[in-house]
Amino acid sequence: MLTLEYCEERTLLDKLHEEIFGGKCSESFGVVLRADGVPCGLALYRLQEGAVRLEKVGVLRGERGKGYGDFFTRALIFKFMQSGSDIVVPCVCDYYKKLGFTQDGGEMRVAPENVVFPSACHREGNK
Repeated sequence: MLTLEYCEERTLLDKLHEEIFGGKCSESFGVVLRADGVPCGLALYRLQEGAVRLEKVGVLRGERGKGYGDFFTRALIFKFMQSGSDIVVPCVCDYYKKLGFTQDGGEMRVAPENVVFPSACHREGNK
């Protein structure tokens, strides 16, 4: 089972950050993704006036390819939608376009009411 938890435990934040992104975690809190209770992902975000900035989302190398990153990102976006603030990511990519984000300079932004959660069920090979 996949679960998300708010985390302020410096040792865990640093360990996950080092393994996923490299270097120590610069934030004092994050969201940890757990698979069957074992930490396997880390997300960092910031609150700014009128928006929630999803700075980083990552999954441990050995856990990639299982859909965890997509689940993690969608769950975070769903949670952030509850704030009523825009959600911003510091990159431009097709993944976020599919979720309703639009380019805003060198980043992407979406208002909560414009978020889209497309299903992957229709893809060839899925049963």
